[in-house]
Amino acid sequence: MHKMTMTTLTRLAGAGGLALLLTACMDVSMTVDVQSETEAEATMVTSMAADMVELMNAQAEGGDEEFCAEGELIENADMIDCVVVQSGPFDELDFEAEDGQGPMIEAIGGGQVRVTFPTGDLAESLDESMGEEQDPQMQAMITSMFEGHAITITVTGGTVVDTNMNISADGMTANYEIPFVDLFAATLDMPGELYAVVQK
Repeated sequence: MHKMTMTTLTRLAGAGGLALLLTACMDVSMTVDVQSETEAEATMVTSMAADMVELMNAQAEGGDEEFCAEGELIENADMIDCVVVQSGPFDELDFEAEDGQGPMIEAIGGGQVRVTFPTGDLAESLDESMGEEQDPQMQAMITSMFEGHAITITVTGGTVVDTNMNISADGMTANYEIPFVDLFAATLDMPGELYAVVQK
């Protein structure tokens, strides 16, 4: 997972235990737009309740990084979006990812570009960040608070010629939604990696 997302979840859990994390009701989306056989643009949007952002920024006074310190904040009713955009050559896009968990982009010949998102350790990483205190009552609270919220991964930029994600009607976009509820419950039947091959 993207470092900023993982850090956000960890900080919320540390701020007041899982009870505080449960009120975050966050959505995360990452879009990779393949612009050529050598360059791409990645956009990550983290949406969180405004009051949670205030709590996180209050913590920042203690030395933690503020929410969206390196992105653009967009206020939308009672939610705040953090938009982070990176663009350039594939090997210069670091996605602020840790342990190789960020997307991998490579030209594979014939004008095709493959975008891969490692997902195998996603649930395990969340478990480690939030600790082991997930009793049945807490699981029920998680289900209630995170219902309808998800991580959405999208690849676009040309005709999708191969993917294990969902392809749009026009064949130009591949996407995959990971519901937080299923992720926390470890019931999501998700491949070890998500990928899409785009024809430029």
